[in-house]
Amino acid sequence: MDLGIADKSALVTGAASKKGIGYAISLALAREGVNIAVADIDFEGVESLAQAIKEMGRNAVAIKVNQGIYSEVKEGVSKINQALGQIDILVNCAAITSNMGTISKMQTSAWENEINVNLNGPYYWMRELMPSMAKRRWGRVINISSTGGIIGSMGLPSYCTSKGGLIALTKETALETASRGVTVNTLALGIIKTGIYERGTMDATILDSITKRIPLGRMGEPGEVADVAVFLASENARYITGSTLIVDGAHSLNAFLP
Repeated sequence: MDLGIADKSALVTGAASKKGIGYAISLALAREGVNIAVADIDFEGVESLAQAIKEMGRNAVAIKVNQGIYSEVKEGVSKINQALGQIDILVNCAAITSNMGTISKMQTSAWENEINVNLNGPYYWMRELMPSMAKRRWGRVINISSTGGIIGSMGLPSYCTSKGGLIALTKETALETASRGVTVNTLALGIIKTGIYERGTMDATILDSITKRIPLGRMGEPGEVADVAVFLASENARYITGSTLIVDGAHSLNAFLP
């Protein structure tokens, strides 16, 4: 099926980990003929991914950037434009989860860092890239959020706040750009089997307990998130904007059950 995005150019942030969501989305878009810029603080990881994409016959560029710093985002966009031209598809996937605890006990500096990366970072990329999309009257922005931004999650106040803010930012910018052919949507993810959800990395008992609370009976796979992201990037989703699509195996519906 022709999705109408062959030869478009995309930027995927947070794409360094081979077991991560950004990595899977980058490869899925490349398989549809999209040229890819991959950004992460881990340059070695995105450089390896960019090489893999080139071997698929697509153009690719890797950049190292801390997206919580606006000047680094601006410099990154300049490098991307030089390498690939204007970006048509932006996937804001990069995020951190490091500030666990209660409001009164977490460090204010840690709160600020998580908000900077998870919320300010996507805003910085959107600020720099969306005007050219609007000018060309075609663009796709896909913000990777979390069900924690909708229903909350105990012990993750800054993460949930940043992800809830990202959903609100999606809605606002969707209204701004709808008349210019740019769609902006959010994927609110539940438990996806990235590297942190593996036996050996996480206690097996905890892992089993998490999995049992998912009505579909398993964690989601990064590739399944990638499938939805590619759909939202495609012409098939041209009438969808300002939406939050929940991808969690109905886990959030089960959140308050014993």
